[in-house]
Amino acid sequence: MIGRASCAVGLALALLLSSCNLPGTPAPSASTSPANTSRVSHLQLSEAEDAQTLDPALINDPTSLAIGAELYQGLTRLDATVRPVPALAQSWEIADAGRLYTFHLRAAKYQSGAIVQAQDALTAWNRALAPETASPLTTFFAPLGARYPGDPISGVQVVDPKTLVVRLPQPDSSLLTRLALPPYWLDDPGLNGAVSSGSGPYHLDKWDRGHGQQLSAFSDYWGPRPQIRKVDIEIEPDSTKRLDRYTSGAVDIAHGFTGPQLLAFARDPQRLSQLHKVANTRTTFLGFNTIAGSGYGPPERMAIAQAIDRGRLTDLALFGSMLAAPATDLIPPGVAGHLDRPLTAFDPVAARTALDQAGFAAQIGLYFSTNSTVGRVAGDLQDQISSATGRTVNLHPTGDFFNEAALDQLPVFIDTWSADFPYASDVLDNLLASNAQFNNLRLSDPRIDAALGTAKAATTWDDAIKAYQQAEAIALADHRLIPLYSGVEPYLVRAGLNVPFSGGSLAYRWEDVR
Repeated sequence: MIGRASCAVGLALALLLSSCNLPGTPAPSASTSPANTSRVSHLQLSEAEDAQTLDPALINDPTSLAIGAELYQGLTRLDATVRPVPALAQSWEIADAGRLYTFHLRAAKYQSGAIVQAQDALTAWNRALAPETASPLTTFFAPLGARYPGDPISGVQVVDPKTLVVRLPQPDSSLLTRLALPPYWLDDPGLNGAVSSGSGPYHLDKWDRGHGQQLSAFSDYWGPRPQIRKVDIEIEPDSTKRLDRYTSGAVDIAHGFTGPQLLAFARDPQRLSQLHKVANTRTTFLGFNTIAGSGYGPPERMAIAQAIDRGRLTDLALFGSMLAAPATDLIPPGVAGHLDRPLTAFDPVAARTALDQAGFAAQIGLYFSTNSTVGRVAGDLQDQISSATGRTVNLHPTGDFFNEAALDQLPVFIDTWSADFPYASDVLDNLLASNAQFNNLRLSDPRIDAALGTAKAATTWDDAIKAYQQAEAIALADHRLIPLYSGVEPYLVRAGLNVPFSGGSLAYRWEDVR
C-alpha cells in the first residue's frame, strides 16, 4: 500500500512539473489547439493498421470504419453530439407509434456517376444479409426483424426513386443511429460489389495494401465542398516509428500510442496542446452479481463506491489518465445519452464507518479478466478499498471470466462494455435489461425494464434519451454497479490544425478539418 501511495504522489508531481494539466473528461472538440494559421488542403495521416476491407457490408474494424465513413453514406449521419441528422435522406417522418419511417432521399450521386435511388438501400441491405456475403454485421438489422444471414427484410418498401418506407415489427428508437453506420451504407449497386463506389465526400484513388491509401475529394459530392482536397494515409505498425514520423512533421494526425509514450510526449509543455483525448464507446465498471453477491446490500455497495477515488485509479492504472477518463456515468461520453452525473464521491471515512456499522465481513473477493490493463486496475482498487475500509481485498484473476460471470459465479467483478454503435440502448439494453445476454449483474428490476421499454418506443430523440437516462439512474442509485472509467483514444494533431473531434464510433471527419 505504501508503494502504491508513493507512486501516486510521484506521478502527480511529475505531471505538475511538466505542466501536464490534462482534462479528466475528454473534450468534444479540439478547442485547446492554436488557431489555424493556414488553409490546409492536403492531410497526411498515420495509422497503426491498414483497413481490412472497404466493403460496407463487411466493415468491422476501426481503420476501415474511419475510411469507409468518408467513402460511403447512409440515410442518416451522426453530428458532433452523436445525434442522427439527414444524410442521403434529406428528411423523414415517423408514424404508427414509432413503427413506420418514411424517408425522402436527396439528389445525390455515387462516385461512379450513377444517381442514388431508394431501391439502392433495399439492394444494399439484402446483399449484407445474403449468406454468400458472410457479413459479420447482420445483427445490426435487428430493428428490421432480421438478425442472421439469409433472414429476409419484409418491411422495406420502395415507393418511388426518392421515397423509402421502412415498417418495423416493433418500435426501435436506435434505428436512426444505426442507419448512419455500416452495414446500412449505400454504394452503387450497378457495380455489383466488384468495385466500391459510394456517395461520400472522398473517393479512393489508390490502395497499396499494407502500406497506405491515397484519396481525393469527390467533385460531385452533394454536400459542402471539403477544404481538404487530398488525404494520404500511411500504415506504420511500429508505434515508435509512427511517433517519430509525427514529431518530425511528416504527418499531420497520428494515434495508437502507448501510455508511456503519451506521458513522455505530454511532459513537453509546447506539445501538450497537440494531444487530444477523444471519447470512445467503452466503459468499465464494478458490478455486484445479485446471486453470488447477495451478501452485498445497498449499504455495503455504497460504502465500496465511497472507497474508490476514480481520478487516482485512472492516473495510476492508465498512465496519467492518458487512456481513460474518470467515469461520470455508465454511458461513456462517446455515446449518446451520457450525463455528467454526480456519482458517489470518494469518502474513505464514511466507507469504513458504514461497513463497521453493517458488521460486514473482513474480506472482499474481486474478480476480473486476465487482461493486463484490468489487472492494473484491480491492483489499485485492491489498495484503495482495503486502505479505505480496513478490509482485506483478495484478487481473483479469472481466465474463464466471461463464462463464469454469465453463470453467476462472480460476486464482485470488474467488467467492460464497448458499444457497437454510439446510442444508449447499446449499453443499457445489454447491461441492465432483465434476461439480457450480457446482464452479468443478473439484475431484474421492473422499473428499469419499463424505462428501457419507453425509450425504445419513443418517437422523438429527446424522449428516448430521457427515458434511457431514467433507467440508468435507477441502477446507479442502488449502486448495483459502480462506473469506474470511460475509454479515450488519444490523437496527436500538429500545431495550427483544427480538428473538431466528436468521439463515439468516428472520432472526426476529414471534411471538417481546418
